[in-house]
Amino acid sequence: MKGNQNVATVSGRDPISPWVNPVTRALRQGKVSIGSCSVAFPSAAAAQVFAVAGFSWHYVEMEHSQASYADIAHVCAASKLAGIVPIAGPTSLEDHLIARPLDAGAMGVVAPHVDSAEQAEQVVKWAKYPPIGKRGLIHLSDLTEFEMVDPAAWVESQNKEILAAVKVESGKGIDEIEAIAAVPGLDAILIGPGDLSATLGIPGQTSHPHVRDCIQRMLDAVKRHGIAGGPHVGTPEEIADWSEKGATFMAYSFDAGMLLETAMEDYARTEALLGDRLL
Repeated sequence: MKGNQNVATVSGRDPISPWVNPVTRALRQGKVSIGSCSVAFPSAAAAQVFAVAGFSWHYVEMEHSQASYADIAHVCAASKLAGIVPIAGPTSLEDHLIARPLDAGAMGVVAPHVDSAEQAEQVVKWAKYPPIGKRGLIHLSDLTEFEMVDPAAWVESQNKEILAAVKVESGKGIDEIEAIAAVPGLDAILIGPGDLSATLGIPGQTSHPHVRDCIQRMLDAVKRHGIAGGPHVGTPEEIADWSEKGATFMAYSFDAGMLLETAMEDYARTEALLGDRLL
């Protein structure tokens, strides 16, 4: 018990209710919200670690990970208890691929490879209940924490609280960014600089002026339409830089990258201390 009390003191967080999404609410107030990202190790433990570290949302990127829907349910439950908002990154844009992570307890989605307003409209439709969208209604499950809820109150709440976001990752998507940002019900746009750089013919050059110009075009568009946006970033300096340019919704690095960076730094320090004594 004492250990749990110490962790609670460090994180300073209460469990998150499925009725209140602090990330969606903060973004609508113009606040900056930074999310951790799991690709290599999508797990309850990773979500808890990132919560203690201070991130406001945990993004399970399903496109490139091996996360199952059962994994998503465990991650979402652990995230909420730890005080971090669980967000799922579906593998594609089909209706069930967006609705199922939400039914497993995710409090938002970041749908990948969106190139048009029509695709963004589909994401909103599948993430929201009628009359806004067409998501199928279930109100006694993981997502309600098995609480018996009033269906009307639940629908009204979730249509406000669920984060409906898209990931723009191509030059074509940037060309359509004004129309995408104008889609009713869309809350945020995340730019994937890696894939974007590849479609622009400069793969991996995520700091290239062309890539940066595309990100700025997105930020200008979301500002005009009153929603949030930002790029996937790799350093605190990038967070500070892009926040000065209007970014409020940014995913930070990914689990394996952060683990590798820390491991290499610690090993290099050990090597410097031990010298030739180290195997």
